[in-house]
Amino acid sequence: MVRQRQTPAQTIGPFFHDELRWNDGSRVLFSLSGERITLTGRVFDGNGTPVADALLETWQADPAGRVPATGDAARPCGYGRVVTGDDGRYDIETVMPGRYTGAAGEMYAPQLNVTLFARGLLKAVRTRVFLAGMDAIMDDPLVRAIGNPERVKSIVAVRDPQDSNIYHWDVRLQGEGETVFIEF
Repeated sequence: MVRQRQTPAQTIGPFFHDELRWNDGSRVLFSLSGERITLTGRVFDGNGTPVADALLETWQADPAGRVPATGDAARPCGYGRVVTGDDGRYDIETVMPGRYTGAAGEMYAPQLNVTLFARGLLKAVRTRVFLAGMDAIMDDPLVRAIGNPERVKSIVAVRDPQDSNIYHWDVRLQGEGETVFIEF
């Protein structure tokens, strides 16, 4: 008689390999100069526990509102990749993106597109973070689609009152104050 052992329960990946980490991934490259800013915050799970080693990827327009088409040999301009620390914290150094026009002529407020990978997620989640106050983003197509100003607040970074070049934005994967995620 063959005895079978039950394997331990596990959370399905993704399980990140160290090669996905970029030493300078938190510094977004641009061929144009602009107002340098830092987006900082933390990633939390549904229980409010910081998520260590989550991976955030960001895409954004340049200061003139154009999607960059150049870069260095390692990555394109306007793209960043950062891993959260043990306390769930991340920092992204970039330039203030400009407003840009979509394919149908709609105007988008200054924002970063964010893809987040973390343990326990079967697939990445996507969202945006706005770098302008509520009054400046109300005409953005995503904000209009959400419709609820309280929900919109979950994707608006708050400018630091002590340093106007720092923006704070926390990601909450579930529960109260859950970040608005976008399905594609």
